[in-house]
Amino acid sequence: MISSVQFPKAYSEVYSFINALGDSYIAKIPTSIYNTIKENRDINYNPKFDASQKITKDMISQEGLSLIAALNLQYWCEDENEKINLKQTYVNNTKQEDEKYSYDNLFKHKKNETIEVTDEQESIPKETSLVEYKESLFVKIINKIKNIFHFGKKI
Repeated sequence: MISSVQFPKAYSEVYSFINALGDSYIAKIPTSIYNTIKENRDINYNPKFDASQKITKDMISQEGLSLIAALNLQYWCEDENEKINLKQTYVNNTKQEDEKYSYDNLFKHKKNETIEVTDEQESIPKETSLVEYKESLFVKIINKIKNIFHFGKKI
Protein backbone atom coordinates (compact mmCIF):
# COMPACT_ATOMS: atom_id res chain seq x y z
CA MET A 1 0.00 0.00 0.00
CA ILE A 2 1.29 3.44 -0.90
CA SER A 3 1.22 6.00 1.86
CA SER A 4 0.25 9.57 1.15
CA VAL A 5 3.75 10.67 2.15
CA GLN A 6 5.29 8.74 -0.75
CA PHE A 7 3.08 10.28 -3.44
CA PRO A 8 4.77 13.70 -3.59
CA LYS A 9 8.18 12.03 -3.85
CA ALA A 10 6.92 9.74 -6.63
CA TYR A 11 5.37 12.70 -8.46
CA SER A 12 8.70 14.56 -8.24
CA GLU A 13 10.53 11.58 -9.71
CA VAL A 14 7.99 11.22 -12.52
CA TYR A 15 8.05 14.97 -13.24
CA SER A 16 11.85 15.00 -13.50
CA PHE A 17 11.81 11.84 -15.61
CA ILE A 18 9.24 13.22 -18.05
CA ASN A 19 11.13 16.49 -18.39
CA ALA A 20 14.35 14.58 -19.08
CA LEU A 21 12.62 12.71 -21.92
CA GLY A 22 11.68 15.93 -23.64
CA ASP A 23 8.78 17.82 -25.15
CA SER A 24 7.73 15.02 -27.50
CA TYR A 25 6.84 12.77 -24.53
CA ILE A 26 5.26 15.62 -22.57
CA ALA A 27 3.01 16.41 -25.54
CA LYS A 28 1.63 12.85 -25.58
CA ILE A 29 0.38 13.16 -21.98
CA PRO A 30 -2.89 15.03 -21.38
CA THR A 31 -2.30 18.46 -19.91
CA SER A 32 -4.48 17.72 -16.90
CA ILE A 33 -2.34 14.71 -15.92
CA TYR A 34 0.89 16.62 -16.44
CA ASN A 35 -0.44 19.49 -14.32
CA THR A 36 -1.54 17.06 -11.58
CA ILE A 37 1.96 15.59 -11.45
CA LYS A 38 3.50 19.06 -11.44
CA GLU A 39 1.21 20.45 -8.71
CA ASN A 40 1.37 17.44 -6.37
CA ARG A 41 5.12 16.89 -6.46
CA ASP A 42 7.46 17.60 -3.57
CA ILE A 43 9.13 20.88 -4.50
CA ASN A 44 12.03 20.23 -2.10
CA TYR A 45 12.86 16.90 -3.77
CA ASN A 46 14.19 17.33 -7.30
CA PRO A 47 15.94 14.24 -8.67
CA LYS A 48 17.99 14.79 -11.80
CA PHE A 49 17.64 12.43 -14.74
CA ASP A 50 19.40 12.55 -18.08
CA ALA A 51 17.85 11.18 -21.28
CA SER A 52 21.00 9.18 -22.01
CA GLN A 53 21.21 7.84 -18.46
CA LYS A 54 20.14 4.32 -17.56
CA ILE A 55 17.64 4.31 -14.69
CA THR A 56 18.31 1.79 -11.90
CA LYS A 57 16.23 0.63 -8.94
CA ASP A 58 18.19 2.87 -6.59
CA MET A 59 17.41 6.00 -8.57
CA ILE A 60 13.62 5.86 -8.51
CA SER A 61 11.05 4.59 -6.03
CA GLN A 62 8.66 1.72 -6.71
CA GLU A 63 5.75 4.17 -6.74
CA GLY A 64 7.46 6.43 -9.26
CA LEU A 65 8.30 3.47 -11.45
CA SER A 66 4.67 2.34 -11.33
CA LEU A 67 3.45 5.77 -12.42
CA ILE A 68 5.94 5.84 -15.30
CA ALA A 69 4.86 2.33 -16.34
CA ALA A 70 1.23 3.47 -16.39
CA LEU A 71 2.10 6.53 -18.49
CA ASN A 72 4.10 4.36 -20.86
CA LEU A 73 1.27 1.90 -21.32
CA GLN A 74 -1.44 4.52 -21.59
CA TYR A 75 0.15 7.28 -23.66
CA TRP A 76 3.60 6.46 -25.01
CA CYS A 77 3.02 3.03 -26.58
CA GLU A 78 1.97 3.58 -30.17
CA ASP A 79 1.80 -0.02 -31.33
CA GLU A 80 -1.12 -2.17 -30.16
CA ASN A 81 1.06 -5.31 -30.03
CA GLU A 82 3.50 -3.50 -27.77
CA LYS A 83 0.64 -2.57 -25.44
CA ILE A 84 -0.54 -6.19 -25.32
CA ASN A 85 2.99 -7.42 -24.57
CA LEU A 86 3.42 -4.81 -21.83
CA LYS A 87 0.10 -5.72 -20.24
CA GLN A 88 1.09 -9.39 -20.26
CA THR A 89 4.46 -8.55 -18.73
CA TYR A 90 2.76 -6.53 -15.98
CA VAL A 91 0.34 -9.37 -15.27
CA ASN A 92 3.18 -11.92 -15.12
CA ASN A 93 5.19 -9.69 -12.79
CA THR A 94 2.18 -9.30 -10.51
CA LYS A 95 1.61 -13.07 -10.44
CA GLN A 96 5.27 -13.71 -9.59
CA GLU A 97 5.13 -11.12 -6.83
CA ASP A 98 1.94 -12.65 -5.43
CA GLU A 99 3.43 -16.15 -5.49
CA LYS A 100 6.65 -14.99 -3.89
CA TYR A 101 4.88 -13.31 -0.96
CA SER A 102 1.79 -15.49 -0.69
CA TYR A 103 0.79 -16.62 2.76
CA ASP A 104 0.92 -20.27 1.76
CA ASN A 105 4.50 -20.11 0.48
CA LEU A 106 5.85 -17.71 3.05
CA PHE A 107 6.97 -20.32 5.57
CA LYS A 108 7.71 -23.20 3.23
CA HIS A 109 11.33 -24.16 2.92
CA LYS A 110 12.68 -24.64 -0.55
CA LYS A 111 14.36 -28.03 -0.78
CA ASN A 112 16.00 -27.54 -4.15
CA GLU A 113 18.09 -24.53 -3.23
CA THR A 114 21.66 -24.60 -4.41
CA ILE A 115 24.37 -23.13 -2.27
CA GLU A 116 27.26 -21.40 -3.94
CA VAL A 117 30.60 -21.62 -2.18
CA THR A 118 32.85 -18.61 -2.46
CA ASP A 119 36.59 -18.51 -1.92
CA GLU A 120 36.10 -17.00 1.53
CA GLN A 121 33.86 -19.86 2.58
CA GLU A 122 36.35 -22.47 1.40
CA SER A 123 38.91 -21.27 3.93
CA ILE A 124 36.51 -22.07 6.79
CA PRO A 125 37.24 -25.47 8.32
CA LYS A 126 34.70 -28.06 7.25
CA GLU A 127 34.76 -30.04 10.50
CA THR A 128 34.26 -28.70 13.94
CA SER A 129 35.00 -30.49 17.14
CA LEU A 130 34.20 -29.90 20.75
CA VAL A 131 36.93 -28.40 22.87
CA GLU A 132 37.22 -29.88 26.33
CA TYR A 133 37.50 -27.22 28.98
CA LYS A 134 39.72 -28.12 31.91
CA GLU A 135 39.73 -26.06 35.05
CA SER A 136 43.08 -24.76 36.11
CA LEU A 137 44.48 -25.67 39.52
CA PHE A 138 43.82 -22.14 40.77
CA VAL A 139 40.13 -22.28 39.75
CA LYS A 140 39.75 -25.71 41.41
CA ILE A 141 41.12 -24.38 44.71
CA ILE A 142 38.82 -21.31 44.60
CA ASN A 143 35.79 -23.52 43.90
CA LYS A 144 36.69 -25.83 46.83
CA ILE A 145 36.92 -22.83 49.17
CA LYS A 146 33.57 -21.52 47.96
CA ASN A 147 31.97 -24.93 48.52
CA ILE A 148 33.32 -25.09 52.10
CA PHE A 149 31.77 -21.75 53.04
CA HIS A 150 28.45 -22.52 51.38
CA PHE A 151 28.29 -26.02 52.84
CA GLY A 152 27.01 -24.98 56.23
CA LYS A 153 24.46 -22.44 54.98
CA LYS A 154 20.87 -23.46 54.49
CA ILE A 155 18.79 -21.58 52.03
